[in-house]
Amino acid sequence: MTATTELEAVNIMLAAIGEAPINSLTGTVPVDVRLAQSTLNEVNKEVQSEGWSFNTEINVELTRDGDDQVALASNVLRVDPNIREHPDIDAIQIALKLYDRQKNKYEFDEDLKCTVVYFRPFTDIPEPARRYVIIKSARVFVDRLVGDDGLRTFTQQDEVKARAILMETDLSNADHNILRGDPALTSVFSTYSPANALIR
Repeated sequence: MTATTELEAVNIMLAAIGEAPINSLTGTVPVDVRLAQSTLNEVNKEVQSEGWSFNTEINVELTRDGDDQVALASNVLRVDPNIREHPDIDAIQIALKLYDRQKNKYEFDEDLKCTVVYFRPFTDIPEPARRYVIIKSARVFVDRLVGDDGLRTFTQQDEVKARAILMETDLSNADHNILRGDPALTSVFSTYSPANALIR
């Protein structure tokens, strides 16, 4: 068994609206296929924006350019400077740059160590994440194209279960521990963003 491919994910979504599977995502494809791909990418980005162990890196050093500004890669979803390293800096992401809200400027006096949440392609995320993204994408896809609850392949319970499995896997991989402080994170104890809600 191999991890679910993007083609398989799209075919699952097409099956949810009663469409026949396709053999390739390249070349000229029907409108429904393009919409399925777009929905899959949209939901994938939405899910990853929460920040999981597989797309969150800590102690990333973001260096300044010649203008003392910190440029961000195009796949950065969220960034938060390490408060223990930079207690006087309140930086936020604006477009693809960091902005200092305390000093109201883009220029910084030092390079920053940050926790960064990156967007990963569908084929780079673990299988539990792919499964959750597929189920949520199929539900959204059916709602947009058909709007008939009776035609849904996956129920809300399926989505809740898939998210719970993802959360369990992620918790295991991330080794969160409230008994030890983590200087790379912005609070005294390690935090876990996706646990704020079981389903969104």
